[in-house]
Amino acid sequence: MSMKYLRMMIIGLLISLSSSYVLVTLSVLSNNAVASGTELLEQIVIAAILGIAIGLLSFIFDIEPLPFTVQLLLHFMAVTACVLTAGYFGNWFEHSGVTYVLISEVIIYAIVWCILYVFQLNDIEKINKEIQKRRD
Repeated sequence: MSMKYLRMMIIGLLISLSSSYVLVTLSVLSNNAVASGTELLEQIVIAAILGIAIGLLSFIFDIEPLPFTVQLLLHFMAVTACVLTAGYFGNWFEHSGVTYVLISEVIIYAIVWCILYVFQLNDIEKINKEIQKRRD
């Protein structure tokens, strides 16, 4: 397995765990509920598997002949399928409903893409500075 995919799996894991922590906390606080240790562990495991799966889905962006918009659409659809599957096993729809879960997915997806875009701009700036140094 290449280091790129391992890195994407780790990034996906961290994003998923932090996102699920926020969502579980909001759910518990808004419903004045209490979650048992077993329930929390189950949600952590589901979030970890979900994050790793989503990280692995980054291979879609390596499919050369596909335009970026098609890659993005395929990635979003695959992420949605993973989220719906995780939601089924995590009983997310009983507590929040499918609409809330999908809205949360879109918000998280947009935030992650904005962060990745800023990182990419930063990388491009570094590369351009390095090219400029070589020219001078």
